[in-house]
Amino acid sequence: MIHILAQFSVKEDKVSEFIELCKELIKESRQEEGCVAYNLQQNREKDNHLVFVEQWKSEKDIEIHNASKHFTKIVPMLIELCEKNPTIETFNSLV
Repeated sequence: MIHILAQFSVKEDKVSEFIELCKELIKESRQEEGCVAYNLQQNREKDNHLVFVEQWKSEKDIEIHNASKHFTKIVPMLIELCEKNPTIETFNSLV
């Protein structure tokens, strides 16, 4: 399994709009064959810090996801609502 943490620093006045766009991305992504989990988390101390926590079966599944219509449409819109570019990290499951 591969885990992805995608962290976003959203402009303070754009958090609600960001979350609404995420709902469509999450709905579509969860239907992809290789998607095990796809969730959005909000920092409890800093409301504009949001993180996607994803779990995928394989690297190929991630490649298909990153090329999907919903991903290529929505992610650029999400980035426009941010103070800076997101931080994306990938992890392999160990235990």
